[in-house]
Amino acid sequence: MIMNKVFEKPHEYCAVDYDGLWKKLIYELFEEFVLFFATDLYEKIDFLKEPEFLQQELFQEIINERKGRQVADQIVKVFLKSGEEKWLLIHIEVQGDRDPDFAKRMFRYYYRIFDKYDQEIVAIALLTDTSKHFRPNTFHRTSYGTVLTYEYNIYKFIDQDKTKLLQSSNPFAIAVLAGKLANEAKNDSEKRYRFKRKLIQLVLQKNDYPQEERYIYLSALIYFIDYLLQIPIELTQKLQNEIILTKEEIEMMYLDRNNLPPTFGELKRLVREEGREEGREKGIEEGQKLVAVELLKDGMPVYLVAKYVKLSIEIVEELKGKYLNN
Repeated sequence: MIMNKVFEKPHEYCAVDYDGLWKKLIYELFEEFVLFFATDLYEKIDFLKEPEFLQQELFQEIINERKGRQVADQIVKVFLKSGEEKWLLIHIEVQGDRDPDFAKRMFRYYYRIFDKYDQEIVAIALLTDTSKHFRPNTFHRTSYGTVLTYEYNIYKFIDQDKTKLLQSSNPFAIAVLAGKLANEAKNDSEKRYRFKRKLIQLVLQKNDYPQEERYIYLSALIYFIDYLLQIPIELTQKLQNEIILTKEEIEMMYLDRNNLPPTFGELKRLVREEGREEGREKGIEEGQKLVAVELLKDGMPVYLVAKYVKLSIEIVEELKGKYLNN
């Protein structure tokens, strides 16, 4: 079913919060993140045990020192299939410049965690800068026989082939592609508009995403792309008129009601009107429950359903018992 969209004035964007965008995407799609950027580790993690995103007060001093830099860091505790704990440090340098102290900062993360918690770390640095030569993957110091070498994983966006990214079924391939295109169109709103339209259409047309995850992928990626590639209001209105959404796509995009992307911010009103036309308008919580039941039917674990649809685990357990166990 194709929807005729009638939008009001698009919502205004806020300043681009690259830190928050990446943190949100990693949190929502953490398993896919590990699969894409740390394949060997992915095979060893027990994802039936929910990963724990740790508080970062430990790093406040470092954060204050680099005030004004666009970075996004996550510390995540995961459990391996062997029962062992592993801490994953994810450091993202967003549209970064050549920073001579980058490797030192990565080492400081390591020794602070090691000193306070005695934990080993798997460190991954995602570098979105455009320099082909800036590849700071090692911190090295030597002084009269005392030698220190710290190496960590880096992932350079500029190295990635666009065709291979397009062929990937992992949603982070689209996120990386969006990061590459955002750099290419940094000071050109018309180019950002063209890239944005292409990426949104690509996400909507992706047919190799698993059906049970497609709800989450579409909602998370559209939000990410919309904020990463911001365009003027007049181009946003043009984009609204060019993107054709099915009823299913509207419902999927509406999955996270508290974080609708500005370009499609009026979908909330549209969905409510559609519900009245069909005589089935429901409150926000009822809509969340409907989506939750569908995700449960697709086999998604209870804790993930609760996280994505913003319901308590108790309510989701109740829905599972009512609709799936009879």
